[in-house]
Amino acid sequence: MSAAMDDLKVSPCGTHHLRSDGRKAYQRRFDQVLPFHAPGLAPVKLTHTAWHIRPDGTDAYKARFDETFGFYCGVAAVVSDGLWFHIDSEGNPLYESRYAFVGNFQNDVCVVCDVEGSYYHIDLSGKPLYSSKWSYCGDFREGAAVVQGRVGLSSHIDFSGELIHGQWFLDLDVFHKGYARARSNEGWHHISKAGTPLYPARYANVEPFYNGCSRVETGDGALRVINEKGETLRTLRRPTIDDFAELSADMVGYWRTMALKTASQSGLLDQLPANQQQLTKSTGMVSERLVRFLRALGELGVIQLERDEYVLTKKGQYLRSDHPKTLASAPKEYGGDLLRRWERLPAILKGADVDQDIFDEVSNDEERVKAHHEMLASYALHDYAPVVPLLNINAGDVVFDAAGGTGTLSWLVKRRFPETDVYCGDKAEITRHQLYDGVHYLPFDLFEPWPICADKLLLARVLHDWNDEQVALIFEHAKAALRPGGELLVLEMILPTLGFGGGLCDLHLLAVTGGQERSEDHYSDLLHNAGFDVVETIRGASLVSVLRCRLKP
Repeated sequence: MSAAMDDLKVSPCGTHHLRSDGRKAYQRRFDQVLPFHAPGLAPVKLTHTAWHIRPDGTDAYKARFDETFGFYCGVAAVVSDGLWFHIDSEGNPLYESRYAFVGNFQNDVCVVCDVEGSYYHIDLSGKPLYSSKWSYCGDFREGAAVVQGRVGLSSHIDFSGELIHGQWFLDLDVFHKGYARARSNEGWHHISKAGTPLYPARYANVEPFYNGCSRVETGDGALRVINEKGETLRTLRRPTIDDFAELSADMVGYWRTMALKTASQSGLLDQLPANQQQLTKSTGMVSERLVRFLRALGELGVIQLERDEYVLTKKGQYLRSDHPKTLASAPKEYGGDLLRRWERLPAILKGADVDQDIFDEVSNDEERVKAHHEMLASYALHDYAPVVPLLNINAGDVVFDAAGGTGTLSWLVKRRFPETDVYCGDKAEITRHQLYDGVHYLPFDLFEPWPICADKLLLARVLHDWNDEQVALIFEHAKAALRPGGELLVLEMILPTLGFGGGLCDLHLLAVTGGQERSEDHYSDLLHNAGFDVVETIRGASLVSVLRCRLKP
């Protein structure tokens, strides 16, 4: 880096460079200039054309580009005709390839994104460092780079493209002094280079460690400084959330459930947009009380007032009965039989038996069948759509969706893998509706021998409804229904090993079905005891993970 270049800085107006004493470095003026970098060149732009100049303001080369950026490792990123690449100090392309984006070289390595949207790293010759491609990747630091996989989760790789620790997170930062910021479903924390958490707590935000200290924000808005063991060294700000008020809000959660149930039952939301007079007439509600009801729905964020009309918000649209992912039936379920089952929770916790009759009750009530499975179908559309492409299903496979309800997952599988035979099995009262073309429906009982042999068996949010003894019996029937070389695919929410995530869902299952959510180790033990090996756990950005299982040799 030359002394002449060290002496220069961008002028306040950004059109030229100044010396340290304030004198102009040259007479030329540009639309935009950027700082000088070694080997003594600065990017400039004038009338939609970009190039580099020397410290005296003369052109570094004859070539012209759409955009130019600073030199790093002796090369600079440029854009020409919408495509990105790197040039040397004489304006010559470094390689033949062209990209949708390139970063800046650091340690002779650079991030690129190809025209298909895949990210990876290249060296100064333009050669990829490895064969893998990612949804996103960042610069290397301390020998590691963050990469985002196809399901939206992030991990760390080394220069050869190999995973360093094999742990995946919702969000992730580079390593700084041996530790990295990572976000799981429960929140932000710090991890070691082995991918393991440094402490059990999770936060709304964490900063990198600085001389062994990190500033963190808790879920209630407090600011603290912690050490590398997670111990609080000092409190910088008290909580901004009132614990008393928050607990009070938790205790009246049924207000929300019952308000939404009433809105759904009344059909009011299907009539929006409408004004107060129209809704008074169509719902039969007393005008003054209707206004109070609408105020509550507005507080819940499902409606808003535009001029003199009430309209649904984006969130409220899901409560329309004609929405593709309608949740109109959900508040009726949660505010009805499911809520009544929760009232037995104190006795259940003391050892009382759980009435495992909910599925029989649903199947024996035609109206309840429609409402309950409409709700489950919407959850399936929302949660399973991003997971289906990750399933190990091949052309010609026979796929059996066991206890698949009305077949939403079966339909998603058939749509993604059209050269398969997809069967959906459930109680006869459910399967007789046959909602989806291309899906074969089979009446069957989960706890009796299954009427099919398949290459892929799907158990999607089925096992969490049953206790361990019942799950063992389900696995015995699955083994008998699995073709040689086939796989059992278990789709479930996996409880974290640390923290309390999933606790309320687990309690709901205890009260309503007698089942439970489980950790990965718990599922692995049950599968191992039944004669299965878990060959892969696929974690997605949604709540649902996939356990790929094969029979032991």
